[in-house]
Amino acid sequence: MHAVLKVALPLPLDPMSYRPPHGDGREALGRRVVVPWRGELRVGIVTAVEPDSKQAFALREAVAYLDEYPWLRPEELGFLHAAARDHFCPLGTLLDDLLPFLEPPLAHRVRLVSGASPGVLPAGMGDLLEWQEARGYDPRLLDALREAGVLEEEVREDRPGRKFLIPLREPDPSLSAKAQAALHALLELGESPSMAELARQAGVGPGVIKTLLDKGYAGWEERALEPPPRPLGSPLEPLTLPEIPARLNGGRFHDRLRLLAGIIAEGPTLVLFPEVALLKRWLEYFPQAQPFHGELSADLRRQEFPKFRGGGVVFATYQGLLLPFTPRRMVVVEEASEAYKLSAGSRAHCVRLAEGRAELLGVPLTYCSQVPSVETLERPGLAFPPPKPRVYLLNLNEERGYPLSGAAVGLLRQVEEKKRQAVVLAHRRGYSAVLRCHHCDWKAMCSNCAVPMRYHKSARAVPRSLHTRAGALICHQCGLEQMAPQLCPKCQSEVFDFQGPGVEWVQDELRKHLPGLPLFRYSAEFKDDLSPLLSGQPGVLVGTTAVLRAPVLPELALVLLPYADGFIFESDFRAAERYHRLLWQLAELHPRRRPLIALQTFEPAHPAHEALQAGDPEAFPRSELALRQALGYPPAKRMLKLEVSHLKEPVARDAANQLALALAPRLEPGEMLGAGPVPAPIPRVRNQFVFHLLLRGTTERLRELIRDLPHIRGARVRLDPDPQSFVGLLED
Repeated sequence: MHAVLKVALPLPLDPMSYRPPHGDGREALGRRVVVPWRGELRVGIVTAVEPDSKQAFALREAVAYLDEYPWLRPEELGFLHAAARDHFCPLGTLLDDLLPFLEPPLAHRVRLVSGASPGVLPAGMGDLLEWQEARGYDPRLLDALREAGVLEEEVREDRPGRKFLIPLREPDPSLSAKAQAALHALLELGESPSMAELARQAGVGPGVIKTLLDKGYAGWEERALEPPPRPLGSPLEPLTLPEIPARLNGGRFHDRLRLLAGIIAEGPTLVLFPEVALLKRWLEYFPQAQPFHGELSADLRRQEFPKFRGGGVVFATYQGLLLPFTPRRMVVVEEASEAYKLSAGSRAHCVRLAEGRAELLGVPLTYCSQVPSVETLERPGLAFPPPKPRVYLLNLNEERGYPLSGAAVGLLRQVEEKKRQAVVLAHRRGYSAVLRCHHCDWKAMCSNCAVPMRYHKSARAVPRSLHTRAGALICHQCGLEQMAPQLCPKCQSEVFDFQGPGVEWVQDELRKHLPGLPLFRYSAEFKDDLSPLLSGQPGVLVGTTAVLRAPVLPELALVLLPYADGFIFESDFRAAERYHRLLWQLAELHPRRRPLIALQTFEPAHPAHEALQAGDPEAFPRSELALRQALGYPPAKRMLKLEVSHLKEPVARDAANQLALALAPRLEPGEMLGAGPVPAPIPRVRNQFVFHLLLRGTTERLRELIRDLPHIRGARVRLDPDPQSFVGLLED
């Protein structure tokens, strides 16, 4: 009796049924397989093998397996099934998130099955009596032949490699002097990555190198892709503990590095990071670790993925969660980072994925972070006392001057006098958040989004087509760009007000008050060369939170937030926790020194400020945890956001109301926040009107609530499990 393969494709679908490839009875579970899908070939994973059924004869046949051995073990397949169920999404969606490099380019040959009548071939396809490359044939016609059972196919992975130019023969007198010089250079080098590079090294033109190739004196050699070289740093002295707890917090950055070194010394370890920049920073201290992340090419990740069966120490982002090995322990670094939340696809939270992965593998999991997240605070932990930050609160209810108060300017003058360095952190890019008419209150709004357009003044920060004296208006959500008006479009006034200082505004103020202090900008849109600062010269780095990923300034003495409250007041119950974590990150911008943290704020008594002044990184999360438990917010219960969107507001609202009506008979008191669907905090983004329904409960209860919900025609409905943000905006 033949088996039936359940194949998961990297599509928003659950696994589908196929018959095994014709005549191939090898073990199928976990293997990559090529299957026909809507007229083309796609690569998926065999997630289960089931007994044949009466309907098996009607199933389509898989074309071929790609590998000699399974890519995923039963452990990874079990995790995929469990994680998809836990995140209320099709398994294929999660597969696409965790293995975005799954599908390689294919080398595909086809011909008519031996013995079949050539008459079945459509006109113009008579050459299929012999093997032909499938590329160039209409996929629909090939699929029709495949469906009829008269197409024979050979499919393999087209593995790209790196080509090197190598010498094949010694030079002889028949070559010109330049060709001989080029060949001698190649013999001395041994190889060259390109013709242009060899021409540059030999001081000749590209035509000379082409002559060497044409005459057989040099040729190309293709090799497998090579991982980037690992850092050459010296291993750290491990800080070992008699028993490793589930949570390690506090201390200095170097302390956490040594703690991780102690964990790694015990055996194979998978260390998960929220973003590549942080992974690379830690990797400098662990030359023995193997990195695996999205900045490696898809071809290289595909090539290296099966090699991790040997274990070892792996530093990975979320794409390492399906690596086919069982570590002795898993470690999640900085678990509170919002970068762990996937913004598309399954919208899974990678810390929750890591917890599920560790549980199914039966290995312990440890969180290693400067500040614990509210969600992990109740786990048994060990907190190392960090150096007490130096904090100076500037009460904007009393201080004068904006965006830089007189006291803030005084601090920066001290930095200049002592020839030190400072970081000034602005809440946003550009010049200001709002461009408003002083007389009629008109303000520049985006036509696609319900948000003001950001005003950019600096010519180097705006598109060349928008370079004007007045500057440019740019929507940071949809990318709409316009020239800023010279006069108010409503009342023709020449006077504008600016609100919400950005990087450019802060820079202008610094130039006004401290004309002799060098200024540098660092944001997502523009990064100055920081070489003078990195060499120890005095200056000020003005930027957004991108400065957290900038190199360490050796003479850093001051970190100033001109408007700290801009990081707190958002339509999100997690905003204060993010702000608290940001403050501690700023306190650790220099690994050895304690820069002064100066905060201009209207809320000097905010609990996050009090916790920073007290030097207690757990004080604020504990008070926040008590508040959330009282409100029934995560981690007391899980939360699920249903997001309904459409180009037309009435359609989106009606669809949201239909969902609410379908949910109403199932709901118990308190399971839906509010009275029903509400507009998102920003009700229109990128021309889509957005409504939210927020549910809370246990995982099983949430699954019951959304089971068999009616299909809503017209509007788009997306599920967001464990939402981290409710505004829906892009990074500002």
